[in-house]
Amino acid sequence: MAAGSRRNPKRKATETAAASSESKDYQTLLRESLAPLGEDELKEWEGWCEVESEPAFFNAMLREMGVKDVKVQEVFAVDEDYVATLPQPVYGLIFLYQYFSENYEDDSVVDSRDVWFANQTTDNACATVAMTNIIMNSPGVDLGKDLQAFKDSTSSLSTPLRGHALGSNTFIRSVHNSFTRRMDHLNADLVLEIEASESKKKTKRRGPAQKTKKSKKQKIDEESGFHFIAYVPANGSVWELDGLKTRPVCIGPLEEGVHWAELVQPEIQARMLQFEDTALTFNLLALCKSPLGILSGEIAGTLRSFELLKKRTNNLDGWQSLVAGNDQPLLSTDIERLAGFGISGLDIQQAQVDPAFERKIKKASTDMGELFNLYDDLVTKQKSLIGEYNAEIGSVNEDNDRVQGRKKDHTPAIHSWVQKLAEHGVLADWAANS
Repeated sequence: MAAGSRRNPKRKATETAAASSESKDYQTLLRESLAPLGEDELKEWEGWCEVESEPAFFNAMLREMGVKDVKVQEVFAVDEDYVATLPQPVYGLIFLYQYFSENYEDDSVVDSRDVWFANQTTDNACATVAMTNIIMNSPGVDLGKDLQAFKDSTSSLSTPLRGHALGSNTFIRSVHNSFTRRMDHLNADLVLEIEASESKKKTKRRGPAQKTKKSKKQKIDEESGFHFIAYVPANGSVWELDGLKTRPVCIGPLEEGVHWAELVQPEIQARMLQFEDTALTFNLLALCKSPLGILSGEIAGTLRSFELLKKRTNNLDGWQSLVAGNDQPLLSTDIERLAGFGISGLDIQQAQVDPAFERKIKKASTDMGELFNLYDDLVTKQKSLIGEYNAEIGSVNEDNDRVQGRKKDHTPAIHSWVQKLAEHGVLADWAANS
C-alpha cells in the first residue's frame, strides 16, 4: 500500500506536467496562427485562397500586377443600351456562378490558336485565371513589365502547361493572395488535407463506373464553390474562356454595328435558367478602359481648344471684358494642377480637337458673339469633365479603403479582448447566466 502511495503522486505529477506542456504547445500554436502574415510568408505559401467577386479587389489586383488604365466594374445587364453606358472599350466580361460539373462534348471545335488561354490547374485560382485570360487578349492594354514577361514566356506552351505556369508564378499568386490573412491560409490547407483524405477513401471503395444521363437542369450541392468564367472578343469572334474547359469555346463571329457583349447575353441567360428552381446569386463584372484615362484626354482636348480660341481672340477689342468673371477653370500654365489630372504639356499639344470647333474659330466670318458662345461652352464642358474626374478619383479612393479594410486582420485584437474577458471571469458569468 505504501509503495502504491509513493507511485501515484509521481503518475499525477507526470500527467500534470504533460497537460501543462500540451497547454503551452496549444497556446504557442494559437499565437502563431493569429500572428500577422509576413510578405515573405505570403510569397512562400503555394496555395491559393478564394477571392470575393468585388470590383475593388479586382482593381487592386490589376494595379499591383502593373496593368495600366483598366477598370473592373459591376454590370447589371448586357443589352445595347446598358453596354453603351460603360467606359469603352469593354475588354471582357467575367461571370460568377455556383459551380457544377458540366458536359463539354457539345462545344464546337474552332481554331483558337491565336487566342491566349490558360487552363485552371489550381483550386481557388479561377478569378485570376479569368481576369488574366481577358487582359492577355486585349490589344492596346499595357500589361506592365511582369505580366508582359509572363505572356512572352508562355506564348508557345500548351494551355494546361500555361495554366500550370500561372498557378506556380510567385508574383501572380502573391498578388492574388494579397487580401488574405493567416487564418485563410490555414483553412485552405485544412480543406486540401480533408479533400486528399476523402479522395483516398473513395479510391479504395470505388466500384465499376456507371453511365450517367445528361440533365438539362442542374442540381448542385449547396456547399459547391463559385466559379469565374470569362467572355472576350478576339480575332474576329467572341469567346468563352473557362479555365476548367480544355479549350476556348467560340460563341460566334463579331457582327458589324453590334457590340460584342450582346452576343454573350443569350449564353449568360441560358446558364442562369439552368438554376431557375434554385435560389442562387450570380455576378457579372466588366473589364473596361479606365475612365480616368478617357477623362484626362478629354480635359487635355479642352485645354488645346482654349489655346486655339485664345489665338483667334487675342486682337479682338472688348474680348477680355466680355469673358471677365467667366474664367477658364484649368489653365495650361498651371503645371501642378495639370499633374493632378495626369496631363503634360505634350498631352495638350497632341490632344484631339473637335473638327467643327476648329472650323468655326478659323472662319473669318465668325463674330464675337459666336466666339463667346464657343468659349462659354468650353468653360462648361471643362468644369463638367473636372467634376467627373474628381468623382472617379473619389471612387478609386473608396476602393482603396475597401481593400485596406479587407486586408486588416482584427482577429488578434479580438482574441486578446476575449482572453481578457475570460481572465476576469466575464465569460464564466455570461455562461452561468445564459
